[in-house]
Amino acid sequence: LGTDAVAANGIANISKNLVVCFCLGLGNAGSIIVGNRLGADRLQEAKEVGETLTKTAIIAGIVFMIIIAAATVLVVFNLKGGRYLQKMLLISSYYIAGKSVNCMTIGGIFAAGGDSKFGMLCDSVTLWCIILPLGCICAFILKLPVMVVYFVLNLDEIIKLPVVYKHYKKYKWIKNLT
Repeated sequence: LGTDAVAANGIANISKNLVVCFCLGLGNAGSIIVGNRLGADRLQEAKEVGETLTKTAIIAGIVFMIIIAAATVLVVFNLKGGRYLQKMLLISSYYIAGKSVNCMTIGGIFAAGGDSKFGMLCDSVTLWCIILPLGCICAFILKLPVMVVYFVLNLDEIIKLPVVYKHYKKYKWIKNLT
């Protein structure tokens, strides 16, 4: 899709990956916290902690979304690929909001209750059956602009949110594995 787009994508991914690392850390911490409650057979407490952690992930996602969106103002347009970079950072901001919640629920809470199969299926279907085929169609068949393709390729976390939330609210993840 062009060297300017590739250069901008590299820079945008650095900022996005820094925040993703933080989100993964939150999810891992959430897994430990919920897992301790589940292992102690305090199932109602695990449910309450799960609610708190999910709300925390939503707030963290919104905060990071605002920070990344605000950072787009700092992008210097004289940089090669600067016009792409600003838009890619803006698109990355909504990706981060979804990623924060999904890291906490899929990678943290569900895993603590032994429900990692759901996460694997959810991630696999979203990526391999929806996002990659749609991205290839947009880029190589429809020949859509770079920013449209980038937008589509960053929809995976948002697409998963309703399914993840519905699964979360079923509370099948609340079980003592010990």
